[in-house]
Amino acid sequence: MEVLGKYWLRRILARIAGITVYEGQEAPTGMPVMILKGAQGRPVEGEGVLVLLEMLPEAWVLEWPLGAVPLSQYLGVAEGGRLEGWMKALAQTLLALKAQGVAFAPVPELCLVKGKRLWLGGVGVKGLEGDPEKALVALARALAADWQAFPLRERLEALERGEARLEDLLVPEARLVSHGEAPGGRALQEVSEPPQKPVEAPKEAPEGMSAEPPQKPEDPPKPSPKRLVVEPVEEVVQAPSPSPEAAEKTPSRPRVIRIEEKDEPPFPVVEPSRRKDRRGLLALLLLFALLGLLGLFLRPKPAPSQGYVMEFRTDPPTERAEVILLEGPEGSKMAPGQRFTAPGRAEFDQKGVYRLRIRVPGRDPVDYLLEVPGPPLTIKVR
Repeated sequence: MEVLGKYWLRRILARIAGITVYEGQEAPTGMPVMILKGAQGRPVEGEGVLVLLEMLPEAWVLEWPLGAVPLSQYLGVAEGGRLEGWMKALAQTLLALKAQGVAFAPVPELCLVKGKRLWLGGVGVKGLEGDPEKALVALARALAADWQAFPLRERLEALERGEARLEDLLVPEARLVSHGEAPGGRALQEVSEPPQKPVEAPKEAPEGMSAEPPQKPEDPPKPSPKRLVVEPVEEVVQAPSPSPEAAEKTPSRPRVIRIEEKDEPPFPVVEPSRRKDRRGLLALLLLFALLGLLGLFLRPKPAPSQGYVMEFRTDPPTERAEVILLEGPEGSKMAPGQRFTAPGRAEFDQKGVYRLRIRVPGRDPVDYLLEVPGPPLTIKVR
């Protein structure tokens, strides 16, 4: 793995006009970065442009937003709604750069996306200048999963022929003003509001008649149905008085007979002697204590560990991950392919940087550079 200062160059994204674009990582913090090796020129700042972190003599180091991925991962698979949002955001950024006098031709490897947001990298680098309109159309064609069904296809084709502008991509379709004829002979015209119907004046009534409309005779009020109110009445049930014959047959309260026992037994109690049993029990306990102390002294001491223990954690803690060793530092005897589980602990035999691959079920694997010894590694599962 190539190292540039305090940055690790993990993989090459593209080679454009003598510039090598790397996905890198800062060694002390593990923060992802984009490195443009061989970049020359004047960096440009603005909304939608990756922030320049450091300008080295041989490379530019740009910020890589957490969770963002290169736009090249969506070549030929971007669906219409998502691609439309990206193209509008890219057109807005290109218009802002054009206002500064910067003509930048975006390529998918230099564009990072996260949800609906999009960032451009390498703005201001010599060799990346070009026609933004043609580059935007070529980028949309390469990304679209279905170019014929793409909502912005007609406007982009008009932009490619020079019959439209970048501003037209940001205007709703109903408000477009025609700069030429769109494909298929249909002109892009502004939609005006439909004319309203004139309000007719009320006709004058003939003499002797009122202009007010005749009123309908009111219907006689319908008699409302009578409501029947039913209220519950509590019925008092009187208990029948017992007859004298029944009173005579009622059983009386049973008598309680209490049997008391004397505290003193009827025979003399002889208690066995317990002195001998107590002495034997104490001797047995003392013997066990001596054996335990003897075992502590005679127990073999474990050899001191020469390794470095690192803790792997997951966020949330309920998730599980697999950590695979790909490469170790110089002098390490750990064989590549060893597997660890997270959350859990792993022991490494040497100090240095280890290259790991983290696998989570249902997600793409991620390579990570771990510096040993160091703080616990937390794997965030989004």
